Amino acid sequence: MDEFLKAWSQIQWVPVVIEYKVYYNTTTGNILDYTTDDLPGTYITVDKDTFHRHRFDMKVKDGKLVATKPTVGKLCPSDTGTPCHPADITIVTDNTPAIFWKNHTYDN
Repeated sequence: MDEFLKAWSQIQWVPVVIEYKVYYNTTTGNILDYTTDDLPGTYITVDKDTFHRHRFDMKVKDGKLVATKPTVGKLCPSDTGTPCHPADITIVTDNTPAIFWKNHTYDN
């Protein structure tokens, strides 16, 4: 046991440094993944708190995470869009008659 304790005390422990990464699309700035793994692609390093929030409603701009403007969407009847059954909007159909619905986005 003494030999084990002597060997144990002589070990030089190297701390593991975890790098928190946010991979993103370089064209749009949209976030693709939060990870500590080495993946192909472009990433920025963030702190632990930001990493654990996993906010995909942000973008990367000039190497930093920035909040995007919140938007509100609503389905509205339209002349184009997704054709749905007249009695049930959850049923998408190719049959006539159909009511077309389109997502309208409102910026806040």
